[in-house]
Amino acid sequence: MTKINQYNQTLKPLTYDNYLQKIAASKKSLNVKLTNNYAFRKVFKNKIILKGFLMALLHLSEEEIVDIEVADPFEEGEDIYEKEGILDIKVHMNNDTKINIEMQNRFQEYWPERSIFYNCRMFTEKFYHGMNYNQLEACIHIGILDFTQLKSRGFHHLMMLTEQKTGEIYSSKFLFHVIELSKLNEADEEEKQAELYRWAKLIAADRWEDVCMEAKGNPYRELVKDELDQIRQDETERWLYLREEMALMDERCRLDTAKRQGREEGLAEGREEGLAEGLARGRKTLQRMQLLNQKLLQDNRIEDLKKATVDEAYLKKLMEEYNI
Repeated sequence: MTKINQYNQTLKPLTYDNYLQKIAASKKSLNVKLTNNYAFRKVFKNKIILKGFLMALLHLSEEEIVDIEVADPFEEGEDIYEKEGILDIKVHMNNDTKINIEMQNRFQEYWPERSIFYNCRMFTEKFYHGMNYNQLEACIHIGILDFTQLKSRGFHHLMMLTEQKTGEIYSSKFLFHVIELSKLNEADEEEKQAELYRWAKLIAADRWEDVCMEAKGNPYRELVKDELDQIRQDETERWLYLREEMALMDERCRLDTAKRQGREEGLAEGREEGLAEGLARGRKTLQRMQLLNQKLLQDNRIEDLKKATVDEAYLKKLMEEYNI
């Protein structure tokens, strides 16, 4: 029994698993990106890579990071009614700082609230009756976003609790870092010389050639390239990567189709039922999209599939080509 078949017995397969397995087992080159959630979690659970990234983000030297522990990412609610969550990477650094690192490639309307929720949860966990407040450890939430969240210029933002008028720091134990990959082109020359910029460029790289270029000159980033190359070469790793890519494409397709069709029907009909009718029409379009995705995967046309998710004219052309 192959490793992929073993995974299929424990994981619920997606609609396209048989096609993804075929691609994973082939010798076709795979373009692996860190904005893929599977790739990000696998790579950044490597303690050496984590150390290099945190050195660049927090302006720390190698000697200042004595210990890194990758913790269980599951966040359990205190009772059955409290929300649970799963973090991407949860880190305990130097036995006195908790860090949550999240890669988010889907737009989150309530991202600030989400990040506050997780930082508050980390801040109070394992703080028991009888302990002193000075025993509360610093908590840092790091959000790496593949969308634009803030109006402020620049790709890197640091938020902390300060006095509004004077800027005096109220506490440095509750911090938020936001890295917006969509704003890398706004970096000035000074920012481009910083190690953090090179890390952000590496995370945002969507071609293997760019990954290789951004990894050069830094042993920590070169290790990232090696980890990604392992995903490219290993059949099971390729399959897991492709499953995540397919899930993201399906979700984007569902949302875009439902919104577009609902808007068109609502405006055209001018009545409340327009949205519901539009969503129904959207589901029909989604079925056609899924059929097209299957055919493109079967023909190993991965790049055409990706282009179709963002180019409506190209999508229509492919539909006609396959007579869907």
